Amino acid sequence: MGLDGRRIVLARHGQTQWNQERRFQGSTNTPLNETGREQARALAARLSSWPMEVIYSSPLDRALYTASVVGERHGLSPIVLPELREVGFAGWEGQSIPELAKAGDFARWRADPFFNPPEGGETGGEILWRLSRAVETILEGPQRQILIVAHGGVMRGLYAVLAGMDPHKVWNMDFSNCAISGVEMRWGRPCLAFANDDLHIRGGEPGQRMPVW
Repeated sequence: MGLDGRRIVLARHGQTQWNQERRFQGSTNTPLNETGREQARALAARLSSWPMEVIYSSPLDRALYTASVVGERHGLSPIVLPELREVGFAGWEGQSIPELAKAGDFARWRADPFFNPPEGGETGGEILWRLSRAVETILEGPQRQILIVAHGGVMRGLYAVLAGMDPHKVWNMDFSNCAISGVEMRWGRPCLAFANDDLHIRGGEPGQRMPVW
């Protein structure tokens, strides 16, 4: 069976305290805060009617917890792929983004993040290589309704690897906590169907059913 017709939902993890405080997280293993746990439950409700067959998750707790909450609705345990961990920001992790924004290194990073990493951080080549390996693993499976739960930086990298977007431009895309994006395989290539849909977080009523596709 070919790849055409496969649907992949990309979901970012719920909010953490460092998200709330606008700090770089990267590979630091921060947990969800209470708001993040509520967001994970809202994401699970949003995806409850979508017939997902498999869930892949980053190994970091904030993503794995989110994936596990969603998986409970479907009787699925997330498959952890180490390659889906967040981008490593080295010495920037834990630091305030507004404070870092005053430095020249941050301005260079912000202009083209995958290609101007902080000192000691992961390079764009390293990130895109490991995400390419993750995508190969995912697409080798037989499942056709796939959920990937990861991080903002990883989502941008997956847009480049999976959807063929320019890696120099993907940081112009936004990814809210527990928002979803959809990629569908059509005519032998991936097509971006929707992006950063978080209506279940900011506009949904308790128990309200919302479509995915």
